[in-house]
Amino acid sequence: MDYKLSPVNRMVVKAARDFCEREVNRMDDYMKKNGGYPHDLLKIFAKAKMLGLTVPKEYGGVGSTNLNTALIVEELGKMATTCYLPMGMNNSAPETIYHAGTEELKRMCIPGMCDGSFWATTAFTEPGTGSDGRVLSTVAILDGEYYVLTGAKRFISMGDKPGYGIFYARDASLQGERKGVTAFVVDKSSPGYSTSAHYEMMGFDHADTCDVFLKEVRVPRSHVLGKPGEGMGILLRWIAGERVQHMAYTVGLGQAAVEQSVEYCRKRMVGGRPMGEMQGFTWMLAEMKTRVEACRLMTWRAACMQDDGEPIEVVSSELKLFTVPTIQEVARMGLQAHGSYGFSKEYKIEKIYRYAAAAGIMASSTEINKTIAGRTVIRG
Repeated sequence: MDYKLSPVNRMVVKAARDFCEREVNRMDDYMKKNGGYPHDLLKIFAKAKMLGLTVPKEYGGVGSTNLNTALIVEELGKMATTCYLPMGMNNSAPETIYHAGTEELKRMCIPGMCDGSFWATTAFTEPGTGSDGRVLSTVAILDGEYYVLTGAKRFISMGDKPGYGIFYARDASLQGERKGVTAFVVDKSSPGYSTSAHYEMMGFDHADTCDVFLKEVRVPRSHVLGKPGEGMGILLRWIAGERVQHMAYTVGLGQAAVEQSVEYCRKRMVGGRPMGEMQGFTWMLAEMKTRVEACRLMTWRAACMQDDGEPIEVVSSELKLFTVPTIQEVARMGLQAHGSYGFSKEYKIEKIYRYAAAAGIMASSTEINKTIAGRTVIRG
Protein backbone atom coordinates (compact mmCIF):
# COMPACT_ATOMS: atom_id res chain seq x y z
CA MET A 1 0.00 0.00 0.00
CA ASP A 2 1.12 3.55 -0.76
CA TYR A 3 0.68 5.58 2.40
CA LYS A 4 0.58 8.84 0.46
CA LEU A 5 -2.77 10.08 -0.75
CA SER A 6 -3.12 10.57 -4.49
CA PRO A 7 -4.08 13.94 -5.98
CA VAL A 8 -7.65 12.62 -6.36
CA ASN A 9 -7.73 11.55 -2.71
CA ARG A 10 -6.54 14.99 -1.64
CA MET A 11 -9.23 16.63 -3.76
CA VAL A 12 -11.82 14.44 -2.02
CA VAL A 13 -10.52 15.51 1.39
CA LYS A 14 -10.63 19.20 0.43
CA ALA A 15 -14.16 18.90 -0.96
CA ALA A 16 -15.32 17.11 2.20
CA ARG A 17 -13.66 19.69 4.42
CA ASP A 18 -15.28 22.55 2.50
CA PHE A 19 -18.65 20.80 2.77
CA CYS A 20 -18.26 20.39 6.53
CA GLU A 21 -17.37 24.04 7.03
CA ARG A 22 -20.27 25.13 4.86
CA GLU A 23 -23.07 22.78 5.93
CA VAL A 24 -22.47 20.76 9.09
CA ASN A 25 -22.71 23.46 11.74
CA ARG A 26 -26.00 24.59 10.20
CA MET A 27 -27.30 21.02 10.32
CA ASP A 28 -26.19 20.59 13.93
CA ASP A 29 -27.80 23.87 14.94
CA TYR A 30 -31.08 22.71 13.38
CA MET A 31 -30.90 19.39 15.24
CA LYS A 32 -30.17 21.10 18.54
CA LYS A 33 -33.16 23.41 18.08
CA ASN A 34 -35.63 20.88 16.64
CA GLY A 35 -34.48 17.59 18.14
CA GLY A 36 -34.08 15.78 14.82
CA TYR A 37 -32.55 15.83 11.37
CA PRO A 38 -33.38 18.54 8.81
CA HIS A 39 -35.87 17.13 6.30
CA ASP A 40 -33.49 17.93 3.44
CA LEU A 41 -30.34 16.51 5.10
CA LEU A 42 -29.90 13.63 2.66
CA LYS A 43 -30.59 15.88 -0.32
CA ILE A 44 -27.74 18.12 0.81
CA PHE A 45 -25.38 15.15 1.04
CA ALA A 46 -26.59 13.86 -2.33
CA LYS A 47 -25.92 17.21 -3.98
CA ALA A 48 -22.36 17.00 -2.65
CA LYS A 49 -21.98 13.49 -4.14
CA MET A 50 -21.60 11.86 -0.73
CA LEU A 51 -24.30 9.18 -0.94
CA GLY A 52 -23.89 5.81 -2.63
CA LEU A 53 -20.18 6.50 -2.83
CA THR A 54 -19.14 2.96 -3.82
CA VAL A 55 -22.29 2.18 -5.85
CA PRO A 56 -21.84 2.19 -9.66
CA LYS A 57 -23.06 5.25 -11.50
CA GLU A 58 -25.63 3.25 -13.48
CA TYR A 59 -27.66 2.93 -10.26
CA GLY A 60 -27.26 6.56 -9.27
CA GLY A 61 -24.12 6.12 -7.19
CA VAL A 62 -20.80 7.92 -7.35
CA GLY A 63 -18.62 4.96 -8.35
CA SER A 64 -15.86 5.96 -5.93
CA THR A 65 -13.72 3.91 -3.53
CA ASN A 66 -13.88 2.77 0.06
CA LEU A 67 -10.72 4.76 0.78
CA ASN A 68 -12.39 7.95 -0.43
CA THR A 69 -15.42 7.08 1.70
CA ALA A 70 -13.17 6.75 4.75
CA LEU A 71 -11.51 10.09 3.99
CA ILE A 72 -14.90 11.83 3.75
CA VAL A 73 -16.20 10.21 6.92
CA GLU A 74 -13.08 11.25 8.84
CA GLU A 75 -13.83 14.88 8.00
CA LEU A 76 -17.34 14.41 9.42
CA GLY A 77 -15.77 12.85 12.50
CA LYS A 78 -13.67 15.95 13.03
CA MET A 79 -16.93 17.88 13.31
CA ALA A 80 -18.32 15.44 15.91
CA THR A 81 -21.63 15.58 14.09
CA THR A 82 -24.66 13.33 14.36
CA CYS A 83 -25.51 13.86 10.68
CA TYR A 84 -22.87 11.23 9.91
CA LEU A 85 -25.33 8.46 10.85
CA PRO A 86 -27.82 8.88 7.96
CA MET A 87 -25.01 9.69 5.55
CA GLY A 88 -23.22 6.49 6.53
CA MET A 89 -26.37 4.37 6.28
CA ASN A 90 -27.18 5.77 2.82
CA ASN A 91 -23.77 4.52 1.75
CA SER A 92 -23.66 1.07 3.34
CA ALA A 93 -27.28 -0.01 2.75
CA PRO A 94 -27.39 0.66 -1.02
CA GLU A 95 -23.99 -1.03 -1.38
CA THR A 96 -25.40 -4.10 0.38
CA ILE A 97 -28.44 -4.17 -1.88
CA TYR A 98 -26.17 -3.81 -4.90
CA HIS A 99 -24.09 -6.74 -3.66
CA ALA A 100 -26.92 -9.14 -2.73
CA GLY A 101 -30.12 -7.86 -4.35
CA THR A 102 -31.91 -8.79 -7.53
CA GLU A 103 -31.97 -6.37 -10.43
CA GLU A 104 -35.53 -5.47 -9.42
CA LEU A 105 -34.45 -4.55 -5.88
CA LYS A 106 -31.46 -2.59 -7.15
CA ARG A 107 -33.61 -0.50 -9.48
CA MET A 108 -36.31 -0.03 -6.85
CA CYS A 109 -34.17 1.02 -3.88
CA ILE A 110 -30.69 2.19 -4.79
CA PRO A 111 -31.35 5.32 -6.90
CA GLY A 112 -33.61 6.80 -4.20
CA MET A 113 -31.01 6.11 -1.52
CA CYS A 114 -28.33 7.76 -3.63
CA ASP A 115 -30.34 10.89 -4.45
CA GLY A 116 -31.56 11.35 -0.87
CA SER A 117 -35.23 10.51 -1.50
CA PHE A 118 -35.14 7.39 0.70
CA TRP A 119 -33.78 7.16 4.24
CA ALA A 120 -31.99 3.82 4.49
CA THR A 121 -32.16 1.58 7.56
CA THR A 122 -30.56 -1.64 8.69
CA ALA A 123 -32.33 -3.57 11.47
CA PHE A 124 -30.93 -6.61 13.25
CA THR A 125 -30.62 -5.84 16.98
CA GLU A 126 -33.58 -6.82 19.16
CA PRO A 127 -34.66 -6.06 22.76
CA GLY A 128 -33.75 -9.50 24.12
CA THR A 129 -31.15 -10.83 21.73
CA GLY A 130 -28.61 -8.11 20.99
CA SER A 131 -26.30 -9.35 18.26
CA ASP A 132 -26.92 -13.10 18.63
CA GLY A 133 -28.49 -14.36 15.41
CA ARG A 134 -29.12 -17.81 16.89
CA VAL A 135 -31.86 -16.49 19.15
CA LEU A 136 -33.41 -13.92 16.82
CA SER A 137 -37.07 -13.51 17.80
CA THR A 138 -38.38 -11.65 14.75
CA VAL A 139 -39.93 -14.35 12.59
CA ALA A 140 -40.81 -14.50 8.89
CA ILE A 141 -43.57 -16.91 7.82
CA LEU A 142 -44.00 -17.71 4.14
CA ASP A 143 -47.54 -17.12 2.88
CA GLY A 144 -47.80 -17.69 -0.86
CA GLU A 145 -45.89 -14.94 -2.65
CA TYR A 146 -45.31 -13.01 0.56
CA TYR A 147 -43.42 -13.34 3.81
CA VAL A 148 -45.21 -12.14 6.94
CA LEU A 149 -42.80 -10.51 9.41
CA THR A 150 -43.58 -10.15 13.12
CA GLY A 151 -41.27 -8.91 15.85
CA ALA A 152 -39.44 -5.91 17.29
CA LYS A 153 -36.09 -4.28 16.56
CA ARG A 154 -34.18 -1.99 18.93
CA PHE A 155 -31.89 1.05 18.49
CA ILE A 156 -32.72 1.38 14.80
CA SER A 157 -31.32 4.50 13.15
CA MET A 158 -33.73 6.25 10.79
CA GLY A 159 -36.32 3.58 11.55
CA ASP A 160 -39.10 6.16 11.46
CA LYS A 161 -37.97 7.86 8.26
CA PRO A 162 -39.52 7.14 4.84
CA GLY A 163 -37.70 4.73 2.57
CA TYR A 164 -36.48 1.15 2.68
CA GLY A 165 -34.73 -0.90 5.33
CA ILE A 166 -32.85 -4.19 5.39
CA PHE A 167 -34.46 -6.30 8.11
CA TYR A 168 -33.20 -9.63 9.40
CA ALA A 169 -35.63 -12.31 10.62
CA ARG A 170 -35.67 -15.98 11.56
CA ASP A 171 -37.08 -17.73 8.50
CA ALA A 172 -39.75 -20.25 9.58
CA SER A 173 -39.93 -21.70 6.06
CA LEU A 174 -36.44 -23.22 6.37
CA GLN A 175 -36.07 -26.70 7.82
CA GLY A 176 -33.25 -28.77 9.27
CA GLU A 177 -29.74 -27.59 8.52
CA ARG A 178 -31.05 -24.80 6.29
CA LYS A 179 -33.00 -23.19 9.11
CA GLY A 180 -31.56 -19.73 9.63
CA VAL A 181 -31.80 -16.00 9.12
CA THR A 182 -33.07 -14.31 5.96
CA ALA A 183 -32.53 -10.69 4.94
CA PHE A 184 -35.55 -8.75 3.67
CA VAL A 185 -35.93 -5.33 2.05
CA VAL A 186 -38.90 -3.74 3.82
CA ASP A 187 -40.85 -0.67 2.73
CA LYS A 188 -41.10 1.39 5.92
CA SER A 189 -44.54 2.66 4.90
CA SER A 190 -45.97 -0.89 4.96
CA PRO A 191 -49.15 -1.62 6.99
CA GLY A 192 -48.23 -3.08 10.38
CA TYR A 193 -44.95 -1.12 10.55
CA SER A 194 -44.68 1.27 13.54
CA THR A 195 -41.99 2.88 15.70
CA SER A 196 -41.34 4.19 19.19
CA ALA A 197 -40.25 7.65 20.21
CA HIS A 198 -36.56 8.49 19.75
CA TYR A 199 -34.02 7.41 22.32
CA GLU A 200 -32.12 10.11 24.18
CA MET A 201 -28.54 8.97 24.20
CA MET A 202 -25.24 9.95 25.80
CA GLY A 203 -23.71 10.81 22.41
CA PHE A 204 -24.90 11.38 18.86
CA ASP A 205 -27.28 14.04 20.12
CA HIS A 206 -30.74 14.18 18.51
CA ALA A 207 -30.23 11.07 16.38
CA ASP A 208 -33.41 9.51 15.00
CA THR A 209 -32.89 6.19 16.79
CA CYS A 210 -35.95 4.21 17.83
CA ASP A 211 -37.56 0.79 18.22
CA VAL A 212 -39.36 -0.69 15.21
CA PHE A 213 -42.40 -2.93 15.60
CA LEU A 214 -43.42 -5.32 12.85
CA LYS A 215 -46.98 -6.63 13.18
CA GLU A 216 -47.67 -9.05 10.34
CA VAL A 217 -45.85 -6.87 7.81
CA ARG A 218 -46.20 -8.45 4.37
CA VAL A 219 -43.03 -8.47 2.27
CA PRO A 220 -42.95 -9.85 -1.30
CA ARG A 221 -40.79 -12.95 -1.81
CA SER A 222 -38.92 -10.97 -4.45
CA HIS A 223 -37.68 -8.64 -1.68
CA VAL A 224 -35.34 -11.26 -0.20
CA LEU A 225 -31.66 -10.31 -0.34
CA GLY A 226 -29.55 -13.19 -1.56
CA LYS A 227 -31.27 -16.51 -0.93
CA PRO A 228 -33.43 -17.58 2.04
CA GLY A 229 -31.16 -18.52 4.94
CA GLU A 230 -28.22 -16.42 3.74
CA GLY A 231 -28.98 -13.45 5.96
CA MET A 232 -26.13 -13.88 8.44
CA GLY A 233 -23.53 -13.87 5.68
CA ILE A 234 -25.02 -10.68 4.24
CA LEU A 235 -25.13 -9.10 7.70
CA LEU A 236 -21.52 -9.99 8.54
CA ARG A 237 -20.29 -8.59 5.24
CA TRP A 238 -22.24 -5.36 5.80
CA ILE A 239 -21.10 -4.93 9.38
CA ALA A 240 -17.43 -5.46 8.44
CA GLY A 241 -17.66 -2.52 6.05
CA GLU A 242 -19.64 -0.56 8.63
CA ARG A 243 -16.83 -1.08 11.14
CA VAL A 244 -14.26 0.41 8.77
CA GLN A 245 -16.53 3.37 8.06
CA HIS A 246 -17.24 4.02 11.73
CA MET A 247 -13.58 3.70 12.68
CA ALA A 248 -12.81 6.39 10.09
CA TYR A 249 -15.33 8.60 11.89
CA THR A 250 -13.69 7.73 15.22
CA VAL A 251 -10.28 8.69 13.84
CA GLY A 252 -11.82 12.04 12.94
CA LEU A 253 -12.94 12.46 16.54
CA GLY A 254 -9.40 11.74 17.69
CA GLN A 255 -7.95 14.26 15.25
CA ALA A 256 -10.41 16.86 16.50
CA ALA A 257 -9.36 16.11 20.08
CA VAL A 258 -5.73 16.76 19.12
CA GLU A 259 -6.55 20.00 17.32
CA GLN A 260 -8.76 21.31 20.13
CA SER A 261 -6.10 20.47 22.72
CA VAL A 262 -3.31 22.10 20.74
CA GLU A 263 -5.35 25.27 20.39
CA TYR A 264 -6.17 25.32 24.11
CA CYS A 265 -2.55 24.63 25.15
CA ARG A 266 -1.34 27.50 22.97
CA LYS A 267 -3.78 30.02 24.45
CA ARG A 268 -3.89 28.94 28.10
CA MET A 269 -1.24 30.84 30.03
CA VAL A 270 0.40 29.34 33.09
CA GLY A 271 3.12 31.26 34.91
CA GLY A 272 3.37 33.76 32.08
CA ARG A 273 3.86 31.25 29.25
CA PRO A 274 1.63 29.00 27.14
CA MET A 275 0.65 25.79 28.88
CA GLY A 276 1.73 23.78 25.84
CA GLU A 277 5.39 24.67 26.52
CA MET A 278 5.26 22.70 29.77
CA GLN A 279 6.85 19.30 29.30
CA GLY A 280 3.91 17.33 30.69
CA PHE A 281 1.51 18.78 28.13
CA THR A 282 4.05 18.60 25.30
CA TRP A 283 4.38 14.88 25.92
CA MET A 284 0.62 14.46 26.16
CA LEU A 285 0.08 16.11 22.78
CA ALA A 286 2.81 13.98 21.23
CA GLU A 287 1.14 10.80 22.48
CA MET A 288 -2.27 11.92 21.25
CA LYS A 289 -1.06 12.75 17.76
CA THR A 290 0.94 9.53 17.42
CA ARG A 291 -2.01 7.37 18.46
CA VAL A 292 -4.33 9.05 15.97
CA GLU A 293 -1.83 8.57 13.15
CA ALA A 294 -1.54 4.85 13.91
CA CYS A 295 -5.33 4.43 13.87
CA ARG A 296 -5.59 6.39 10.64
CA LEU A 297 -3.08 4.17 8.84
CA MET A 298 -4.86 1.02 10.01
CA THR A 299 -8.14 2.44 8.74
CA TRP A 300 -6.67 3.30 5.34
CA ARG A 301 -5.21 -0.20 5.10
CA ALA A 302 -8.60 -1.82 5.76
CA ALA A 303 -10.33 0.48 3.25
CA CYS A 304 -7.72 -0.31 0.60
CA MET A 305 -8.20 -4.02 1.21
CA GLN A 306 -11.92 -3.51 0.60
CA ASP A 307 -11.12 -1.78 -2.67
CA ASP A 308 -8.87 -4.69 -3.66
CA GLY A 309 -11.69 -7.16 -3.01
CA GLU A 310 -9.95 -8.83 -0.10
CA PRO A 311 -11.95 -10.18 2.87
CA ILE A 312 -12.04 -7.69 5.74
CA GLU A 313 -14.11 -9.43 8.40
CA VAL A 314 -11.07 -10.13 10.59
CA VAL A 315 -9.08 -7.04 9.58
CA SER A 316 -12.01 -4.77 10.46
CA SER A 317 -12.33 -6.49 13.85
CA GLU A 318 -8.64 -5.96 14.55
CA LEU A 319 -9.01 -2.36 13.44
CA LYS A 320 -11.83 -1.84 15.93
CA LEU A 321 -9.93 -3.55 18.76
CA PHE A 322 -7.05 -1.12 18.36
CA THR A 323 -8.89 2.06 17.39
CA VAL A 324 -11.67 2.13 19.99
CA PRO A 325 -9.60 2.18 23.19
CA THR A 326 -6.87 4.23 21.52
CA ILE A 327 -9.13 7.08 20.41
CA GLN A 328 -11.16 6.94 23.61
CA GLU A 329 -7.90 7.48 25.50
CA VAL A 330 -6.99 10.34 23.15
CA ALA A 331 -10.35 11.96 23.89
CA ARG A 332 -9.80 11.47 27.63
CA MET A 333 -6.34 13.03 27.42
CA GLY A 334 -7.79 15.95 25.49
CA LEU A 335 -10.42 16.51 28.14
CA GLN A 336 -7.75 16.29 30.84
CA ALA A 337 -5.62 18.87 29.05
CA HIS A 338 -8.56 21.27 29.18
CA GLY A 339 -8.89 20.82 32.94
CA SER A 340 -12.26 21.84 34.35
CA TYR A 341 -13.10 23.55 31.07
CA GLY A 342 -13.08 20.14 29.39
CA PHE A 343 -16.14 19.23 31.43
CA SER A 344 -18.02 22.24 30.12
CA LYS A 345 -20.27 22.08 27.06
CA GLU A 346 -18.78 25.39 25.97
CA TYR A 347 -15.76 23.44 24.73
CA LYS A 348 -15.94 20.93 21.88
CA ILE A 349 -13.76 18.39 23.69
CA GLU A 350 -16.71 17.52 25.94
CA LYS A 351 -18.76 16.48 22.91
CA ILE A 352 -15.84 14.59 21.37
CA TYR A 353 -15.42 12.63 24.61
CA ARG A 354 -19.09 11.60 24.65
CA TYR A 355 -19.20 10.67 20.98
CA ALA A 356 -16.03 8.57 21.28
CA ALA A 357 -17.79 6.50 23.95
CA ALA A 358 -20.14 5.10 21.29
CA ALA A 359 -17.32 3.58 19.25
CA GLY A 360 -17.15 0.43 21.36
CA ILE A 361 -20.82 -0.49 20.95
CA MET A 362 -21.74 0.62 17.42
CA ALA A 363 -21.26 -1.72 14.42
CA SER A 364 -20.88 -4.67 16.84
CA SER A 365 -19.36 -4.48 20.29
CA THR A 366 -15.65 -4.54 21.02
CA GLU A 367 -16.09 -7.86 22.82
CA ILE A 368 -17.63 -9.55 19.78
CA ASN A 369 -14.71 -8.32 17.69
CA LYS A 370 -12.25 -9.75 20.20
CA THR A 371 -13.93 -13.12 19.66
CA ILE A 372 -13.75 -12.81 15.87
CA ALA A 373 -10.08 -11.82 15.87
CA GLY A 374 -9.09 -14.25 18.62
CA ARG A 375 -10.68 -17.28 16.99
CA THR A 376 -8.82 -16.45 13.80
CA VAL A 377 -5.52 -16.43 15.66
CA ILE A 378 -6.28 -19.82 17.27
CA ARG A 379 -7.34 -21.40 13.98
CA GLY A 380 -4.37 -19.98 12.10
